[in-house]
Amino acid sequence: MSSSSFFFSLIICLLVISCANNSSELKNEKNEFFVKTKAYQRKSNPCPDEMGSCAEINFKIPFIENHQYAGLINQEILKELEVIMENFSPPLKSLQDISSKIDSFISQHKSFSKEVNFPQNWTFNLHFELLENNGNSLSILLNTDRYTGGAHPFNSIRILSFNTKNGKRNLISSYIKDEQKLKELIIKEVRRKRNISDSVNLTEEGFYANEWPLPENFALLSQGLYIVYNAYEIGPYVLGSTEILIPIEEIKPLLKD
Repeated sequence: MSSSSFFFSLIICLLVISCANNSSELKNEKNEFFVKTKAYQRKSNPCPDEMGSCAEINFKIPFIENHQYAGLINQEILKELEVIMENFSPPLKSLQDISSKIDSFISQHKSFSKEVNFPQNWTFNLHFELLENNGNSLSILLNTDRYTGGAHPFNSIRILSFNTKNGKRNLISSYIKDEQKLKELIIKEVRRKRNISDSVNLTEEGFYANEWPLPENFALLSQGLYIVYNAYEIGPYVLGSTEILIPIEEIKPLLKD
C-alpha cells in the first residue's frame, strides 16, 4: 500500500510550490497560523555524470511566521527534519543549515559512486501537507521518499500535532483517557480495512504482534483520529504503511474533557 493512498482524502489543503528557494504564504479562512514553505531543488553537477550517476533533492519545508508560538513550533519541525536528515551533516539548528545538509547528500553520493565504480542514482524528496490548520488544531504531515541504493527506497510519514493554546507538541496521551480501548479500536479498524477476520491471528498475516504500541504519528481531525504506522513499526516492509481513520463518533468517548 503506498504511503499516499489513504491520507489524500483527509487533506484540507494541498500545497504545490514550483519555485525553488522561494517562500509562499498559505492561509485558509479559519487559519490563525501563517504557514510558509521553503522549497529546495538541487541536482549533482553534471547530472548524469560520466558514469551515468545523479543525485537529486526536492524539499518543501514548512515553517510558521507571525504567531506568538512560531518559535516553539518551528523548533519541533526542525527536530523532526533532523531525524529525517540525520545521516547528513551538519546538525540542523536552523533553516540555514538545510543547504549544508543538501551539500552533504550530494557529496556522499559522489564519493560512493566513485568507490563502487557503478552508476548510482540517489533521490531525496520531502514535502508536507496541512492535515488541519485552524484556531483549534494544527497538524502537519511530513512525507519522505529517499533512495540511496539498496533493495528498495525509504518511505516514511511523520505527523506533528500541536496544541494551539501553548504551541507545544501533542502526544496521544494529551487526547486519550483510555489508551487500552484505543488500542482495541486500532486493531478493529485495521482488521476491517484489510479484511482480516477476528478469528485470524495477526502474526499469521505478517504483523509482528497481535497488539501494537500507540502510534507516534497521529492527528485528531474533525473527521476522526488519523493514524499512521510506517513500514517496520508493526510489520515488515512488504506490508507497507498502515494508515487508518477511526471515525470521530468512536473516538469521542475516549477523549479527555
